Amino acid sequence: MVWIQRQYPRFEVSLPVELRPLGANAPLRTRTRDLCLGGLYVEMTFTQEVTTTLDIILWVGDVKISVTGEVVSKHPSFGNGIKFTQVSGEARFQLRAFLQTLQSNHRLHGPEARV
Repeated sequence: MVWIQRQYPRFEVSLPVELRPLGANAPLRTRTRDLCLGGLYVEMTFTQEVTTTLDIILWVGDVKISVTGEVVSKHPSFGNGIKFTQVSGEARFQLRAFLQTLQSNHRLHGPEARV
């Protein structure tokens, strides 16, 4: 097994998140376990299949951050790893600003790097 360094530092943080698989009528509501500029991990009992495309809404306080992502890992009865695939400039700005506050609080996981 080859270890690949992450592109972005990951932060352990629990935020409300809504996931809406394409074609679904209602969002799946859950919480993040960790978050980075490139994606997130969500805790959920009923996991989504790898390659599922999702519309994602993250709530940081009263700020709504909307992105699109793809499920890249599935751990049944535990959660999903999701990679962001489409992030607007405004969403990236808001997400980066939030992550920088976490970085200043030293809640970094993995190799230390700039956000």
